[in-house]
Amino acid sequence: MPETSAPARDGFPTDYVRAVLGNREPVLEEILRYAVLDQGMPAIQVDDNAARVLQMLVGLRRPRHVIEIGTLFGFSTIHLARGLPEGGRVTTLEIDSRAADLARRNLEKAGVADRVEVVVGDAVDYLSTVPPESVGMLFIDGDKKSYPRYLAAGFPLLEPGGLLVADDAFALGDFSGESADDADGTQELKAIHTYNRAVGKSTRLFSAFIGTRNGLLVSCKG
Repeated sequence: MPETSAPARDGFPTDYVRAVLGNREPVLEEILRYAVLDQGMPAIQVDDNAARVLQMLVGLRRPRHVIEIGTLFGFSTIHLARGLPEGGRVTTLEIDSRAADLARRNLEKAGVADRVEVVVGDAVDYLSTVPPESVGMLFIDGDKKSYPRYLAAGFPLLEPGGLLVADDAFALGDFSGESADDADGTQELKAIHTYNRAVGKSTRLFSAFIGTRNGLLVSCKG
């Protein structure tokens, strides 16, 4: 099938990564085909290497509760769930009910639905209901303009040693289609840079970039 992630940019060695780590598993390939080609969902999921990094981070940190902001059709959610320890769970937040329904289908297909709750609604509203210091990892990959809001709402929820992970941290993507009031995506880019500077300067977070296609910014709460 055609590559279901964006073409390589800025020299990212997509072919080399695929050659070393291998092709996608058949179940993941089927999920991507169905979501992108059959259901017309945008191919803006995390790249394969970033998905593997997310699974690895969960496996290393072993959080009891992971929250994901921005489910789309569940590609990253599957990898987060695969890394969970026994009894762990993922709560994934999605504003689009159609995408959420598709994600539930894909989570079942991948065999991880029993570890994931898909919540439809505004992410910040949901975060306001979560007890402080009860979350082991927060993965942000939702509305780019809201990254600073997600940081403000999510930081108090992280337990000491918890991980805060943001996708698109290199701000290289085309965000022009994300909102009708920002035709060229400048608000999204500004918000990502605001988020990056905030976590980079925080005395409570130790942060580092991971060189995936669009960049993950990983921060550990002290």
